[in-house]
Amino acid sequence: MIKIKPIHKFKIFKSDAAPFFFYIDIFSPDLSTFKSPQLRNLLESIQTNPIMPLPMRVDRVYNGVQSVLIRPREPTSFLVMDDINAFINPVAFLQCGLKKLIYFTEVRAYENLFLSLKVEKVQKWWDSTKFLYSKLLRLEEDFSAFIKAYIHTVLKAKLNEEDLVSEAIKYCQIVSDTCNKRIKDNLIFIEKPHHEIKVSMYKEKVAKYYKKFKKVEEVQYHPELVDIDVFDLSERGFNTDLDKLNSILDELIPNEKKYIPILFYDDLLECMLQNLKKLDDGDENLLDPSLLLDTNVIILQKSEDLENLKIQNYSWFSTFDAIDLESIIQSITTTKYQFFKSLAEHDKRVPKFPIS
Repeated sequence: MIKIKPIHKFKIFKSDAAPFFFYIDIFSPDLSTFKSPQLRNLLESIQTNPIMPLPMRVDRVYNGVQSVLIRPREPTSFLVMDDINAFINPVAFLQCGLKKLIYFTEVRAYENLFLSLKVEKVQKWWDSTKFLYSKLLRLEEDFSAFIKAYIHTVLKAKLNEEDLVSEAIKYCQIVSDTCNKRIKDNLIFIEKPHHEIKVSMYKEKVAKYYKKFKKVEEVQYHPELVDIDVFDLSERGFNTDLDKLNSILDELIPNEKKYIPILFYDDLLECMLQNLKKLDDGDENLLDPSLLLDTNVIILQKSEDLENLKIQNYSWFSTFDAIDLESIIQSITTTKYQFFKSLAEHDKRVPKFPIS
């Protein structure tokens, strides 16, 4: 008799740098694919949170294995009115984004492994991830630009009481156009010590095969694995001064890892095209950008007060020790408890009839 070994973790590859970041979505995730009421209940509790992970690295979080957070090199801000600037608060932004990532990890673990997250695994993942840095200039610039595009369109429309739908269309179009251009150009910049390298994100191959007894040709796209340097700053720490940080990096020996850059643009393009389709079909059930203001993810600052602003507080070059993962795990436990409690209370209210 063949014994089937139970699977207790997701399959991962040691050479994978697993970089990730977050973008701001305009619609709640589609929960129609989740058949389990428990899973739907979990995800419904975070539906108003618009910050989405990209890619969804649930494998790393669940296994407790490090990944690389993409870090914009400059604080992310944009002018939304003549005298008002909007700044992204990285700690609050990541707290919301990580909450969504961890909730999805719990759901995927239940779906695929029939297991739940463990606090120590999630903490192990974050404790190693928060010290890593890789120079991913193009991704850093693009993700920062995507956030600025959201501020310039959707958030600005909310503050000025303008039409959110038309601005949401502009936002999705800006992001999709950028992703399309990156894919069409088929180039990504890789930074090595004191120089840059341009590499392709995919290769084109012509596949020949027979279809209905006719020979046909089809162009296929094969994603490229790209080498990047990953630096561990657990001993030296981050520095908000870019020149000083580069000096620190020059003294460290990086680990060479790999990633697939086209997946970022391909996945995000698909999401934005789906959003545009929903908007074109008349779906106006947009996520309210006010949540980002209420949770201090976006902070408004008068232009006249910028001189007194401590810009280092908005830097992405930090270990983000204020991130509270334990409260996120606890909120999952609380949500699940409330769900099963409501089921039990419902069962008490339903009359029991004897089986004839």
